[in-house]
Amino acid sequence: MRIERTGQVAPLTPRVMKFIKEALSGISLDVPGSVNEVRPDYLCIGGRLVIELKTLAEDGTDRMENLTDELRKREDWPMFLGSAPMQAFIQNTNDPEGIRRRVIERLGRGIINHLKKANRQLEAHSKTSKVKNLVRMLLLVNEDHEAYDPHMVSYILWHAVRQIKDGIPRYEHVDLIVYMTERHAQMIDGCLNFPTLVIEGSPCAIDEWKGNFGELFVTRWSRWNGRTLRPEADVSAFETIEHVPDSAKRQDFWKLEYRRRPYLRGLTDIQLNDQFDEVTLINSLSFLKDSPLELTAEQRTAGIRMFGDMMDEMAHRAIPVTQFQHTADRAIAAAHRLKLPIVVIQWVEKFEREIEARNRVA
Repeated sequence: MRIERTGQVAPLTPRVMKFIKEALSGISLDVPGSVNEVRPDYLCIGGRLVIELKTLAEDGTDRMENLTDELRKREDWPMFLGSAPMQAFIQNTNDPEGIRRRVIERLGRGIINHLKKANRQLEAHSKTSKVKNLVRMLLLVNEDHEAYDPHMVSYILWHAVRQIKDGIPRYEHVDLIVYMTERHAQMIDGCLNFPTLVIEGSPCAIDEWKGNFGELFVTRWSRWNGRTLRPEADVSAFETIEHVPDSAKRQDFWKLEYRRRPYLRGLTDIQLNDQFDEVTLINSLSFLKDSPLELTAEQRTAGIRMFGDMMDEMAHRAIPVTQFQHTADRAIAAAHRLKLPIVVIQWVEKFEREIEARNRVA
């Protein structure tokens, strides 16, 4: 289910910081004027809970662009018309699982870097703290980036906290990780539900009671925000909220309208291919020199828009343009399906056969 929003979006991190102070009695451990100190951010609930707050402030675009540049060198890298989601490219390669792991690893570097730093900071606090049964938490906040979807982030963190190095858990000083985002949501019983995920670290395998602090955190966060806790939420069902700007270019508005009403979704791939041939033919005739088909400005605009809708649908289905190969027979068949005037059909047949003959010679 698509979810949209408009208007200015307030940053999430300041609200989380206010929550820590008000709902968890958090005390900042920051020392004014100090630099390069290895310490976590907050001591909460009478010193029982120590929190290191990390914000995913960058959207990972640079990392993904660098990886995409590498992947484009593959012989099996598909070609799409216009933009397409990374998943569409991955599905059309010879090694989808291997490339999917590379994408997750590249996008997850920022997440793991935060985890490494938090592990050091929480370790330093553990060595100086006199509190028994201390619970150490990494609180990871996504500052409104769609790339960090809850399912992927939980997958990265779940595997990370189970890594062993020299017989010791790699992140042994992180008891709990809580991930928060309001760029992703799902509708449950007509209400918007945002994910607040808890990943238990390796210490929870020994001290299971520490996991209760994760539940306590989520419960208080929900109550503090005036929301109902929805434990039945499926982490894989959260959708990215689309931010709709106040104004947009005409082509961007067309794309938005198609996402709202994807009228081509009900076609089979064969039917979509036929319609692709028809739209391509009409658009070609409208711009070819000496074309026998005269179209109004409105008809040309409609053809351009339809072609854009077609591109978006092909990207959604992960259909590369090479799968819809242009041939003379297909173009001529499209002209007949469209019931074009006989003079136009004859022109198309002559034009397509001449191109076909030249290609055979070449």
